[in-house]
Amino acid sequence: MIVTRLEELEQSKVKVYIDDSYAFLLYQKDIENFGLKEETVISQTCYEKILEDTVYRRAKQKALAILKFMDRTEQELRIKLTDAGYPEDIVKNTLAYVAEYGYLNDERYTASYVRARMNSKSKLVIKTELLHKGISKDIIDEIFQSEYDNTESNEDAELTAIRKAVAKKTKSPETLSPGEKQKLMASLYRKGFEIGKIKKIVN
Repeated sequence: MIVTRLEELEQSKVKVYIDDSYAFLLYQKDIENFGLKEETVISQTCYEKILEDTVYRRAKQKALAILKFMDRTEQELRIKLTDAGYPEDIVKNTLAYVAEYGYLNDERYTASYVRARMNSKSKLVIKTELLHKGISKDIIDEIFQSEYDNTESNEDAELTAIRKAVAKKTKSPETLSPGEKQKLMASLYRKGFEIGKIKKIVN
């Protein structure tokens, strides 16, 4: 293997290319410590040592630092690690590492996400947001069933969300003119609420 390019970036970071392909991101001090120079041979042993002891270690540290402040989906964490310059295999191993220790759990994330929004947003909007975050449809459907069927209130969570949305527009929906009601219902429908449930609140 030959170090074919060392691309210097900001903050003393260096992208290392081996055999003309991007390999990993190091700091300038790492480059000096490992004695890496363009057009020089790097042994398999040295390559693996860099990956395991430096790149993989830092990837795990970064992942844990990200998750320390708030839960992330697997897709969100994958994107952040990839954007930070970690190679695909390192990202994959890092995701497996944090998942093994319970730091990454799409089911837990989804349940928390739904509970925080079910009384203010429609199911459709919440599902769309979760799909965009990389949560699978199966997980969403499973969490929807458990969370919406086990609310503390006897009222449908979406009806509660509609009531809150209406309250932001008017204190007395019954006093609205037919045209105003139609406009309000159209607005709620565009937010993903079912028309039948909307009519129960705006009537």
